Amino acid sequence: MQWRLIYSPPLSGSWNMALDEAMLLAHSAGLTIPTLRLYRWSPPAVSIGLLQRIETVNESACSQFGFDIVRRPSGGDAVLHQHEVTYAVVVDGRICPEGSSVMATYRWLAKGLIAGLRKLGVEAFLPDSNDQSRLSSHPFTSFCFARSSVADLTVDGLKLGGAAQARRRYFLLQHGSIPLQLDIEAIEQIFGLSGRKDFTCLEEALKRKVSLQEFTEALVAGFSEALGVSFTVSGLTPEELRLAEILFQHKYGAEEWTRERKVRPELTSKVAEILAQGDFR
Repeated sequence: MQWRLIYSPPLSGSWNMALDEAMLLAHSAGLTIPTLRLYRWSPPAVSIGLLQRIETVNESACSQFGFDIVRRPSGGDAVLHQHEVTYAVVVDGRICPEGSSVMATYRWLAKGLIAGLRKLGVEAFLPDSNDQSRLSSHPFTSFCFARSSVADLTVDGLKLGGAAQARRRYFLLQHGSIPLQLDIEAIEQIFGLSGRKDFTCLEEALKRKVSLQEFTEALVAGFSEALGVSFTVSGLTPEELRLAEILFQHKYGAEEWTRERKVRPELTSKVAEILAQGDFR
């Protein structure tokens, strides 16, 4: 199976979310092949879930640390994107051998993540869906990594990686992160946490430094090996970039989306116009 592999330069949270949704729109229209995009955030940002209230994070602390806040197209809790490489996959869920449900596709894509982490020397697992003792350790926090679900990667019982999905019919966007390091001071102030117990990072798990290149190479190799994927390094198409610009202007870069989950009325027609042109083919 042939997939695109895209390495993006560090971008703002608003641009990263616009690019992720643009890829989903293009792929769901049958205009691109499945894609794995790897990217970073500049400046660091807190992404909140689609349905999450912005008041669940400390905006003043984000400002003091110089972090952006952006609302994702996917659900879940807030994530601090700082010392990490984020991955985004767009794919037709119907090609998943275990079924196209959210849980089946989470577990399928997790095989690539687990294989990549194993190449670095980390044995990661998905929690047993029947073991409720490991789930929702801190039910009153908005911080994604303080709560475990059956879709999260764990190492020695500690949460290492989180992921979230957005869907367009059978097509899915899954993006997630595995922190290389943790800024505990920032996490405590932004999310009101103290006494960290239930989450970790890659460098703690390995007890050594991990370069960005080492991590990305292992992740790509893991996806290729576990999912039977052959990657072609590519870039976003000009049309995807046009979609992303529209999404940035009328959605992710707009205060009303971040604060209230409102999009500007002209967004739908502008997106439909680009997709209808068929320039991707």
